[in-house]
Amino acid sequence: MLSSDDLILQMQGIVKEFSGTRALDKVNFDVRCGEVHALIGENGAGKSTLMNVLAGRFHDYQGLITFEGQQVRITNPRQARDMGIAVIYQELSVLGNFTVAENIMFGDEKSGRWTRKLNRAFINAGARDIIDYLRFDLNPERKVNRLSKARQCLVEIACAVRRKVKLLVFDEPTASLGSEDVDKLFEVIKDLRSRGLAIVYISHRLAELPIIADRVTVLRDGRKMGTKNIGECQISDLTRMMLGHDLVEVFPEKTNKPGNVILKVNGLSRPGLFENISFELREGEILGIAGLVGSGRTEIVRAIFGADKARGTVVFQGKPVVDRSPYLCCSLGIGMVPENRKQHGSITGRPVSENLNISILGRLSGVFGFQSSRRLTRQAKLIIEQMKIDPPLPHTDIENLSGGNQQKVIVGRWLAAESKVIIFDEPTQGIDVGTKSQMYRLIMDLARQGRAIILISSELIEITKLADRILVIRDGRLVSQMHGAETDEDSLFAECVRKDNPE
Repeated sequence: MLSSDDLILQMQGIVKEFSGTRALDKVNFDVRCGEVHALIGENGAGKSTLMNVLAGRFHDYQGLITFEGQQVRITNPRQARDMGIAVIYQELSVLGNFTVAENIMFGDEKSGRWTRKLNRAFINAGARDIIDYLRFDLNPERKVNRLSKARQCLVEIACAVRRKVKLLVFDEPTASLGSEDVDKLFEVIKDLRSRGLAIVYISHRLAELPIIADRVTVLRDGRKMGTKNIGECQISDLTRMMLGHDLVEVFPEKTNKPGNVILKVNGLSRPGLFENISFELREGEILGIAGLVGSGRTEIVRAIFGADKARGTVVFQGKPVVDRSPYLCCSLGIGMVPENRKQHGSITGRPVSENLNISILGRLSGVFGFQSSRRLTRQAKLIIEQMKIDPPLPHTDIENLSGGNQQKVIVGRWLAAESKVIIFDEPTQGIDVGTKSQMYRLIMDLARQGRAIILISSELIEITKLADRILVIRDGRLVSQMHGAETDEDSLFAECVRKDNPE
């Protein structure tokens, strides 16, 4: 058992406010060397804000921070990095067009004696030393954008270790990983812990905590609810601490009734990614698309929405959608909540009101095309109230919202547009159990109102509990259809990984 002498970090009485709203209210938090300390809470509870204080992204916080026994005031990211603090965010910061070695050695490159050309041998050798030390299976000369998300995460860990990191924060590291990649990441984290590294682990997947964490701290509404040894609490205890009450029912009762066909997809193909995808979608139906990460699920729905070009036809309300594009699909009544909400779903650096109204600007414009800020704000407030977005401030920057509330903004955009077909690609990725329950009810309500839903999720229980029908995609091909009411997680997973026997 570690003693208080092993503490590497103490944060005491931390307070942080945004536009008069207190995001952190006198929070205490500590981390020991050689432990994984989980930090959990609903979206908006203050987890990321607390870690951003630690990472130097906010200079106007109140409270005391003690690191390695010395009282410090962290006011910028460079200071935090030089102290040995690193944060690996859900949206990784690796440089995709650079090699693994260039990413790891970034800032310590050497050029030749008589030329400015980079010394590749030095860069590759330095990166290889770190890779071998961590026992990672990485090729230093491979471009990072050709690696899986899990391997890109390993590159970022290697970058942090090269900078002699002492405390490493993982912010939702498994949100977009498959089960095999999750297992590999857990092995890496356990190895880092055994080397004495202090680790903070933020996750909404509570079932992961007994596997990876030593202690867990729960935040709710910016306040600390308590810290427990992981072996002394149940998942239900943590849920109660997060929400303030028991979560009686996660998934809503199915009350939707599929009607007439609204969308037909025929022979949709994009060589190398997916081939000959055909299906129908009905009004009021929730159609699940299941498959392993990399099976082609996201590429298929992006092609339907016109974000990527593909062969084949899409027929909406009896009429072919020619020259598909997101703008055209939006105008017809087809919306999409993308997998990567930050890169493809939100307008970063802009307020919530703009993000909510972007799909209906034409409708909100006046006779001569002028836009009334009052009208935009009024419309935004309606959706904010309907979606229970917190904080309910139309003019706050969307990046100041938690991940779950950012997701609500993106969904709210398509509610405002009154879309008849809505594609949800990983809608609950990186959001807490309480917000997940709200999202499930919203999807069911939309279907009950007659909206047609396409649902992609790596959490197979979401597919089996919500979908009326399930399309199984394997290696870019539609291999089977299953009925949601008759399918459980195990049988669906078996179908996703099944290998066809050659005849």
